[in-house]
Amino acid sequence: MNERRDLVINLPGSIMRLPLHAGALKAYYDLGLPKPDEILASSSGGMAGSAFVGWEFDKGVRVIGNMSPDQIFSFRRKLKLKLIALGISTVGLGLLVLLDHKLSRGKKAAFGLVGLATLLATDAIVGNELVHSESHLSPGPLRNLLQKNLDFPAIFNSPIRLGIIVADMSKPGEVIFYNHHPLNSDPNNTAHRERWINVLLASARLPGKFPFINIDGIDTVDGEVWTDFPIRQMKHYRKAIRFDYWPPLTSEPPPREWISDLGRSFDIMRDRCTHKKIEYYELERRSNPELPEIYYVRLNLKLMECLPRIRLQDFTPDQMKELENIGYAAVMDQKAELRRYLET
Repeated sequence: MNERRDLVINLPGSIMRLPLHAGALKAYYDLGLPKPDEILASSSGGMAGSAFVGWEFDKGVRVIGNMSPDQIFSFRRKLKLKLIALGISTVGLGLLVLLDHKLSRGKKAAFGLVGLATLLATDAIVGNELVHSESHLSPGPLRNLLQKNLDFPAIFNSPIRLGIIVADMSKPGEVIFYNHHPLNSDPNNTAHRERWINVLLASARLPGKFPFINIDGIDTVDGEVWTDFPIRQMKHYRKAIRFDYWPPLTSEPPPREWISDLGRSFDIMRDRCTHKKIEYYELERRSNPELPEIYYVRLNLKLMECLPRIRLQDFTPDQMKELENIGYAAVMDQKAELRRYLET
């Protein structure tokens, strides 16, 4: 992109930012601030961008405000079947013990050997699944939620260019999929809708949690493995707003569950990478004042103290609504500064 365009908005990811984005963008809209030429987003930021790229907010705010973990992921079907088989084997051996006095010695031996073999085999299968499977979790519920609630005509026909950042596992490097791509341009074409949903799921595919998604021959992973701060694209604009919300991560007790442990490790990596890129960009601006200043939408201290600490596997619709309200308040709190930035 060689021409300088007016305004780009960056929506980074994380489950906590999803409802914050919903509330913040609604406040931005209510203030009558200008539509962006482009939205660059990753992970849950891409889902927020898809919900609001048509510049209509009521339904998206309602859907996000009512989300719960069971609408995002479930255990993969194969793992559930193997766990059921393990349970049945255990119950069968229990019944054998209870009916011990009613069976002949030969039948007890036969049933016992069969039950024990089944139990050991099932145990080995489940153990192999836990160690060697692609992922234990399925994004099936989230796929269904997106299929049901996304406004595909609004996404594909929006004048706003929406770019979803995905990381390429093979190169490695970033890939950006756009809402105006010829392969996802027809809202009445099932393949086009499925491709866009795959793009969103790929951008949010935290490694180790969800299965691989291949798009156009690219093995994809969460876009924030590469970056959630696409400054190379943003610097082509006159104005750039990043809905960031908080400063660098601070110390907190380490998580003890594997999902939380993986998420925290990922947050540390992303946070470090992002703030290094911010530092380098500010140094670049010193030598080239023509580059745009980035406006960061962040929470004030009072709002930070109100922030509920949610996790992917543990949050409630009430907490999502609370976060939407905090995102809304964050933008309203700095509406004067935002207007000055956009008007100068």
